[in-house]
Amino acid sequence: MADSKQIQLNGKQLEAVSCLKGPLLILAGAGSGKTRVLTHRIINLIQEGVAMPGEILALTFTNKAAGEMRERVRRQLAEPGMPVDQIWLSTFHSMGAKLLREHAHLVGLDSSFSIFDSADQKTVVKTVMQEVGISDKVVSPKAVAWKLDSLKNDGINPKNFEGSQSFMDKKLVPIVKRYQEKLKENNAVDFGDLLLLTFELFHKNPELCDEFQDRYPFILVDEYQDTNAIQYKILKLITAKYRNLCVVGDEDQSIYKWRGADISNILNFEKDFPETKVIKLEENYRSTKNIISAASTVIANNTQRKEKTLFTSNPDGDPIEIHILQSDFEESQWVVESIRKKVQLEGVPLNDVAIFYRTHAQSRLLEDRLRYNRLHYKIFGGLKFYDRAEVKDVLAYMRLMVNPKDDVSLFRIINVPTRGIGKTSLIKIKTFALEKNIAGLEAIGEICSMPPTPEFKGAARSKLQGFLKLYQELLAASEEQNAEDFYSFLLEKTGYLDKLKDEDTIEAQTRIENLKELASALSEYAARTAQSGLREFLEEVALLSDLDKEQENQENYVTMMTLHSAKGLEYPYVYLVGLEEGLFPSIRDESFEDDEDIEEERRLCYVGMTRAMKKLHMTSARMRKVFGRTQIRRESRFIDEIPEQYRVLVDETRGRAPANSWQQNAGHMDDDSQYFNDPNPDGFESQVNDEPTEGGFPVGSKVAHPDFGAGVVVKRSGNSTNLKVSVRFNGFGVKKFIARFAPLEPLI
Repeated sequence: MADSKQIQLNGKQLEAVSCLKGPLLILAGAGSGKTRVLTHRIINLIQEGVAMPGEILALTFTNKAAGEMRERVRRQLAEPGMPVDQIWLSTFHSMGAKLLREHAHLVGLDSSFSIFDSADQKTVVKTVMQEVGISDKVVSPKAVAWKLDSLKNDGINPKNFEGSQSFMDKKLVPIVKRYQEKLKENNAVDFGDLLLLTFELFHKNPELCDEFQDRYPFILVDEYQDTNAIQYKILKLITAKYRNLCVVGDEDQSIYKWRGADISNILNFEKDFPETKVIKLEENYRSTKNIISAASTVIANNTQRKEKTLFTSNPDGDPIEIHILQSDFEESQWVVESIRKKVQLEGVPLNDVAIFYRTHAQSRLLEDRLRYNRLHYKIFGGLKFYDRAEVKDVLAYMRLMVNPKDDVSLFRIINVPTRGIGKTSLIKIKTFALEKNIAGLEAIGEICSMPPTPEFKGAARSKLQGFLKLYQELLAASEEQNAEDFYSFLLEKTGYLDKLKDEDTIEAQTRIENLKELASALSEYAARTAQSGLREFLEEVALLSDLDKEQENQENYVTMMTLHSAKGLEYPYVYLVGLEEGLFPSIRDESFEDDEDIEEERRLCYVGMTRAMKKLHMTSARMRKVFGRTQIRRESRFIDEIPEQYRVLVDETRGRAPANSWQQNAGHMDDDSQYFNDPNPDGFESQVNDEPTEGGFPVGSKVAHPDFGAGVVVKRSGNSTNLKVSVRFNGFGVKKFIARFAPLEPLI
């Protein structure tokens, strides 16, 4: 290989770069320099005279990755007259778009076709559903969009979809078929078509496929473990003649099954190409030995993988620090306090710190605690909790209960969930309100109380009356119920939650989790402040959001993200939170636990662990609030799979102790003493007196709180319906509660 000393590759990397012909499978472990290898293999193909730049096609999954690779190649081949730009570095979708532009007539398109994004797709779906007479109350447009993407990812043209005899498929068949017709009428394609039609282009036009093979005899693919069925079919077609296909990937980092990725593509590569040379890149340049050894031991529990073992020449580093906390509230406290100490005492920049979690909803408590400590943060690949659409929708309903003149909130939710009040009606309401100089809600009241007019009659008027009735029922409930109970009533009465459940998509499930977390926020607020009203809660949220705006321009911040977003990134200090059965691994029903799903969850854990460079922290909570209710949790099996020599486990509820096996804990929990600190470790004398005990919680009695742990009632006041109690908690001091709203449980 040319200039091998200058490039400074290790033995296996050099072998991969030097193997230039035939099928090649490069199994690149985490942090093993796969992008470097892929880049230098392209350079070597050219420098060794094996391929001209215009004969090379390299496929990635993001435009950013393609751009970075292009720049690396350009820097290395900065020779006069070298036509570097002739190398085709592209994403699968960009390749499809270019090919379809050139040969549009062969797939029934005009070369000026439009590419519809996800928003355009949903608009077309809604139009089609109206045409075929299927209500969005029966089938969610998002569920249709998800089905369309799934079909195309699997290589199935929707026009050929017949489905099963299930109720849902019977409804979907006419929609997806008409959708595809609608795209053709509009001379348009969606993202799924960019791949599906590219496959059909080559499959139905062998001479064109042959021409393409001659033009690009050398093909390289990055992140091969993330390819789906249609991408696999395209690759098989365009590499059939010369079989110079080099794929780079790591089956241990295959975490996108929910997006259509098929791990069998990389696991079965040698079956499809029997003459394949396999090279394993096992030296990690990113992390310490302790992190690499622990992660390798965890992933070794998977069966769907190739045999390989990561190693590193880096120092041993600190052991992985695992903390078992009493609750999700205490977990957020510990994580943020640990970060604060790193920043203030050790001088660690915030940019060196990342927090990973399994679900978006977990960010809320961490965000609150970071704001409280004035530590700037940024959500990577997502919105801050109170900026998420479903959270803003429900808060808008609440604000309207407190302030009926809030037109911004009114017009946000008047048709959410969909109730048939369209843009035309909204314009008419706003015009009427402007003419009368009244608020929108008052305008609706007047419109519904006066005789029908040409502007407001028939179905439109009836729908407004239905909304007004809903508002009045919600208002009455908000005046009678505390904020937590009203929130549950609101979700049920508006049908917001049921609508998301009916969608049955990954996105809908994420939104449901965020709504559950909002319920927990309400519960926590009531317990923390002894306030149970909507107005006070909304004011706190508004102030928190306002503080967020002050942080937007900060360049130094803690990075927060889901584990799926963390792939490909690295940070010196990583906090991996929420390692509990049911949350991570995510298991909806343990009685129907799927081995393949567990293995994907374990791969997700492996990805999270191997993002850490210097220090990895992992946390688990004994109790976590879900929909405002406290659930007892047991630590994740992934914690149990980390050998003791690579970790330090600190059980904050009992001091240092070995982790209990998740298998032993399944189905039962130990006595309360396992989960709560001694409520009176410093000999604090409770205030015992002769106050009446009506309503429970007598002075001196022990109670448990999901966030603060065990405590002692030190004072009572008020009557049974308005009983207030003061409880002293170890480490938290005295907290005051309205007894009927507080999640306090007597400890015997």
